[in-house]
Amino acid sequence: MPDRPAVAPEASGELSRMDDSQARAEARQEAEIAAADWLMKDPPASDTVRPPSPVIAPVSGESFELADAPEPGMGRDEVDGAEPPRPAVDRSRIGPREGKGARAPEAQPRSRPVLQSGPTVEQVWSRTSEWGPTLVVLFCWAAAMCGILYLTVSAESFELSALILLAGCLCAVVLSYPILVTLERPVRITPEQAARDYFGALSHHLPHHRRMWLLLSARGRVSPHFASYEGFRNYWNSRIAQLRKGHAGPFSPLVFVVEDFRSEKSAGRTEIDATFRVKVFVRGRRSEGPIWSLPVERTFARGPDGMWYLDDGTLAERTVRSGAGA
Repeated sequence: MPDRPAVAPEASGELSRMDDSQARAEARQEAEIAAADWLMKDPPASDTVRPPSPVIAPVSGESFELADAPEPGMGRDEVDGAEPPRPAVDRSRIGPREGKGARAPEAQPRSRPVLQSGPTVEQVWSRTSEWGPTLVVLFCWAAAMCGILYLTVSAESFELSALILLAGCLCAVVLSYPILVTLERPVRITPEQAARDYFGALSHHLPHHRRMWLLLSARGRVSPHFASYEGFRNYWNSRIAQLRKGHAGPFSPLVFVVEDFRSEKSAGRTEIDATFRVKVFVRGRRSEGPIWSLPVERTFARGPDGMWYLDDGTLAERTVRSGAGA
């Protein structure tokens, strides 16, 4: 064979470098194309693709058991074999078990509604409350008398005017009778004083029902016999008529006296119970003794003014007639 021409060593080095650079460029291009293809592909589903298990060559005399692979979605504690924590159960919502050994739930006491009580004394005693209606009547009577006198004097009927003035003054005195018999202020620092002032208002020709009504507490103004001032006044008119029957005339005043008063000390208390006896006399015949002696049990309440008021405005229907010397 003919001999090949000899190549210079410098030229062979340049050819080898050119081949290396061209090979690197082609490898880089192929890597970029492979990366682009990989990005364009969809990622495999995590629940369907499993990593390949390593293949272990069996050795003679050894056996293997298959273990279940953990299902997807299981917690880390379940894979490790630890029992997951259970939520706390509210046993108060669990009903009683049926069957043997079931215990009935304990009955819880239901709170009763509490009604707010009203004031013990709704209206305290005052001069305005006691004399107010009487003063209104006197004012109207005085205005009428002045009008009549003006007409008679204008007609120069002086004698008639004098007679009208005299009659008007006498009528004014009669109309002011409730004021004249109650000039003394009812000071009720103790329950005994309240009882004396209350029954003392009956010891007149015309009992002062207005004062008696004002000396009652809120509970004392309501009873089976009355629930208003008119009913209260009718009750006492009929009650006095019963006490007079067979002992005094219809126009004879009775005198009510409170004796044998017994109660606890009232200092620092708002309510107190007491027992006493009411003796009834006929005015002008007190030497003959009481015609009635009535045992009374009463409750007293202290009002906002610091005075005592009666919780019951009646007198026992079951009366016990007293002897002459009782």
